[in-house]
Amino acid sequence: MLSLNSNTEYKINRTCKDCKNIDSFPLTKLEAAFDLFDSQKIWNTDCSKCGSKNCQSTNWQGPQLNQELLDIWGNNLNLAFMKQDEEILLAELDYFPMLLKAIDEQTYLKRKIDILIESICVLLYDNTFQSEEYTNEENELRQRIAEKVRPELIKRKDKILEAEQYIMDYIKDVVFPEIGIASNFR
Repeated sequence: MLSLNSNTEYKINRTCKDCKNIDSFPLTKLEAAFDLFDSQKIWNTDCSKCGSKNCQSTNWQGPQLNQELLDIWGNNLNLAFMKQDEEILLAELDYFPMLLKAIDEQTYLKRKIDILIESICVLLYDNTFQSEEYTNEENELRQRIAEKVRPELIKRKDKILEAEQYIMDYIKDVVFPEIGIASNFR
């Protein structure tokens, strides 16, 4: 059973360009998670303090991804956590077990499974190389993440190949050799 009504309040904030006043507008959990609100309407709303229609910015914080939201998303092609780079948003170690479970159970729409596969490839990509921009401790953590993700991708090579057309070439260039897939995709 879905519990879309939660005690957490979601809102979008509109900052007035003229007086810097911040007006807040309530959002439901689904509106906040999937950007299901009229941003133009909020952008063009009069400031409650000075009446100006000049908007500097809007911002909102969506809910933390959980199984409930993933299930809703996975069964609806019209929903997205982000309009672009959704696979990057989902490429988090915290989501990794949930994504693997969804991929293995195949209960979501095929395109959504492909996005999840791409997300796990992005997670390995992001944690593959040592870099001077990170501290030694950060590089060690990234290496441990890669060591956790790599074998799970190797187990799912067939599914990765089925989703290959959706995986960006620069991700394939790094990830496919890491998991033993020949790089003959170009």
